[in-house]
Amino acid sequence: MNYVLAVLLLAFFVITVGKVAGRLLGIRLGNVRGAVVGIVGWMAGFLAAIYIVGEESGGWRKIEVDTFGDWVQVTAIVLVFGVLAAMPLAITIDLITRTGAARAHRRRRRLLHPVRSARAALAPYGRLRELAGNARRANLLHFRYASRAALESPDLARRLRVVLEDSGGMLVKLGQIASTRTDVLPEATTEELANLRADVRPVPEADVRKVLEAELSEPVDRAFGSFEFEPLAAASIGQTHRAVLNDGTPVVVKVQRPGIDEIVARDASVLRLATRQLERRVEAARAIRLSEFGEELIAGLEEELDYLHEAAVGTRLRENRAHDTGIAVPKVHPALSTDRVLVMEQVVARPIDDAEALAASPVPRAELARRMLSSFIGQVLEDGLFHADPHPGNLLLDAAGTIWMLDFGSVGRLDARALDGLRGIALGVATNETGVLARAARTLGGNDAFVDLRALETDLGVQLSALDAPGGLDPRVIGEVLAVMQRHDMRPPTSITLLARALLTLEGTLRGIDPGFRFVATSRELVMDEHRDAFGTPEELLQREALRALPALRTLPEHVETLANQLRSGRLTVRTERFAGPDRDVVDIWIDRMVIALIAGFSVVGSAVLLLAAGVTDDADIQTALWILGFAGLTFSTTLAMRGAARALRRHLERVD
Repeated sequence: MNYVLAVLLLAFFVITVGKVAGRLLGIRLGNVRGAVVGIVGWMAGFLAAIYIVGEESGGWRKIEVDTFGDWVQVTAIVLVFGVLAAMPLAITIDLITRTGAARAHRRRRRLLHPVRSARAALAPYGRLRELAGNARRANLLHFRYASRAALESPDLARRLRVVLEDSGGMLVKLGQIASTRTDVLPEATTEELANLRADVRPVPEADVRKVLEAELSEPVDRAFGSFEFEPLAAASIGQTHRAVLNDGTPVVVKVQRPGIDEIVARDASVLRLATRQLERRVEAARAIRLSEFGEELIAGLEEELDYLHEAAVGTRLRENRAHDTGIAVPKVHPALSTDRVLVMEQVVARPIDDAEALAASPVPRAELARRMLSSFIGQVLEDGLFHADPHPGNLLLDAAGTIWMLDFGSVGRLDARALDGLRGIALGVATNETGVLARAARTLGGNDAFVDLRALETDLGVQLSALDAPGGLDPRVIGEVLAVMQRHDMRPPTSITLLARALLTLEGTLRGIDPGFRFVATSRELVMDEHRDAFGTPEELLQREALRALPALRTLPEHVETLANQLRSGRLTVRTERFAGPDRDVVDIWIDRMVIALIAGFSVVGSAVLLLAAGVTDDADIQTALWILGFAGLTFSTTLAMRGAARALRRHLERVD
C-alpha cells in the first residue's frame, strides 16, 4: 500500500473538499467545519476504494498502486465517494451551527449552567399548566366560548380578565397591551382588559443595587451623589427612584426588574404555545388570527424592555415639541442610561387630574386642555410620532402651569400611507362624501382589491349619518371607520388603531381637566388655524387630489381618441400577460427549481443504468469508461439534489425562526 498516496489524498481533502462541498451546496463552512467535513469525506472515500479495488491479503483488503492508471483509479473513487459522503455531512453541520451569535451565547450558557438552563427550558411548560388550570377554574375552556359569536360576550371578557389576573406576571402586562388593540378584539373585551390590575411588589434594595452596578460598571455611590432606594413607584417591568447626580442635579432613575427578560421570554413562550393550540382548535381564535396577534403583543412588550429605545423616543419628542407653549418633556441623561437603566430630569409636579394642582395653576383649565390638544395634533400631523398613552398618570402639571409628558414606552408612528388615510378621512367627512371615505379606508387597509367598495361605502354612509357636526381629529369618526373596516376583514395599520385609542384616552384626560372642554370643535379649530399645512381646508384637499390626478386627466382625451380610432378600423386588440413583475420572478424561480429537480432525477436514473451496464460487460476498457461516466453522473446528480435539500432546509428553519 502506498502510504504517501494516502497522506496526499488526506491533505487534499482536508484543504479543499470542505470548501468545495460548501460552494456546491450554497452554504458557508469555516476552516474547522471544512476540515471535519474533509476528514470524514476522505475516510468514506478511502473505505469505498478499499472495498471496490482492494484485494484480499492475509484476511485484510489492501490497495496496491503500482501504475499511474491505478493511481488515477483510486483517486477518482476516493473523490467520488468522498464528495458524496461530505455533502450530507456539510448540510448537517450547517443546520446545527447556522445560528448567530445570540444562539451561540445561549449554547455556551447552557453548557456553563446546565441546571439553570434546564429549569428555564421547562419553565414555559409549567407556566402553561398553571395558565390552563386557572382557565379551567374560571370555566373559560367550556365549549360555549369556542364560537366566533362568543367573542362579543362580556362574560367571556370578564373570565379572560380573571384568568390573566390570577396568572399574574407578564400575562397581565400583555393583557393591558391587548386592551389597546380595538382593531382586533371586540369592544367588550378591550374594555374589560383595560381594568387589569397589576399588584407589584417593590424590588429589594440589594437587587436594585446589583442591577445598577452591573449596568453602570461602578458602585452606586460613585455613579450618583445620592440615591434613594425607596421607590417612587413600582410597575411590572421596572420601578423609579429619586437620585442626585454628582454635579447636584436631581434626577429620576428608572431601574428594570432583575430577571424580567427571562420572565418575558417564559411568558412569551407560553403565549405562543397557547395561541397556536387555540388557533388549531377554536373557531373564535382563528377568526382573529390569534397567533399573529400574539406575536404583535410580544413585540410590543419586548420593545418596552429596551430603555435606550424609550430614551431615544423621549429625546426626539422633546426636540419635536420644543416650540410648544406650556408643554415639556424631561431631559434624558444618556451617559448614565443603558438598556436596563434610564436616568431622566426630575420633575416636581402632580398628575394633571389633581384638583389642588389645577386650582393652584396660573393657567386656566381650558387653556391647559387646549395646549395639550394642540401639542398632540402637532405630534400626529407634523411629526408622525405621538404619545400613545396620554392618561393622567403620564401627564404632570407643575406650579408654573407647564404640562410634562412622561413614559414613552408606548408611542405611535405614522407613515405616509397612514397620513394619506387620515387626510382622506378628513376630506370625506368635510365633504360628506362616503366614496372618499371608502377609498381612504381602502388606503389604510393596503388598497385591498378584494374589498367590495360599494358595500364599504354603504356601511360608512350609515355611520357618517349618525354623527352630528364631525370634524378635526374626531375619535368617533376614526373609531367608526376602523369598526367598519373590521367588519369587512380589513386590517388597518397598527398606528391608526393606536391613534384612535390615544384620542379616546386624551379626550377623557382633557375632560378631567376641563369638564366643559369641546374636544371635537377645538380640534377642528386647531387643525384649521395652527396645523393647516398638514391637513388644509376641504377646498385645499380637493385641489391637492385634483393636482395628483392632473397628469392622467391631461392625457385622457388623447387615449380615448386613439382607442376609438382603433375600434373603428378594426385594429383594437387586447393582450394580457398572465405573469408579470414579481409574479414572473416567482414563476421563474419555481420553474428553475423543477428543472433542477428533473435533471437530478434523470441523472440518477442514467447513472444507475451506466453502472449496471458496467457490471455486466466483459470488455475492460468499456467497463472502465462506464464506471467513470456512471460515477461522474451520480456525483453530479447527488450534488444537485443535496444543494436543493440544503436550500429547502435553510428556508424552513428561517420560517420557523
